[in-house]
Amino acid sequence: MGQILTDGNTKATFVPAIASITAPTVAELTAVGIVALEDTLTDDGLKVEFDEGTIAGPTLASVQDFEAPGRSKVNIELTGYRDSVSGSDRMWSVMVRGTVGYLVVRRGLVVATAYAAAQKVEVYGVTCGERKKLAPERESQEKFSIKLFASSTYSIESTVAA
Repeated sequence: MGQILTDGNTKATFVPAIASITAPTVAELTAVGIVALEDTLTDDGLKVEFDEGTIAGPTLASVQDFEAPGRSKVNIELTGYRDSVSGSDRMWSVMVRGTVGYLVVRRGLVVATAYAAAQKVEVYGVTCGERKKLAPERESQEKFSIKLFASSTYSIESTVAA
């Protein structure tokens, strides 16, 4: 059994505009204004987690409780490094509080592989929260975190279009 490695095989991009979240185009994912995040995020700095509500379905005649999945909600937090070159510090300078866009995540392909048609990606419509500088650590670089708020629909099974 071959297992899928995550090291060096997860690409993350902040994209200002996408017309169809189920079929983002190569042009949208590589346009001027995108922020390539994989070289800025810490190795554990891409946190995409889901909460899911529960719909209770008990009936008067039953001696058991039944449930169904309710609404889902994505919680996204990014942790990255600051860059001493201001022009290279794009995650910090572009993703300020209130900025609207899309977080696109591609898993299972080498990061250096360019976006191409037919690749599978996750697309999350988000609004950036406040950037938070993290406490200094011994023998470390300056880090910060940012919460991305789900502000529109998301798709965890999108296919890149040409």
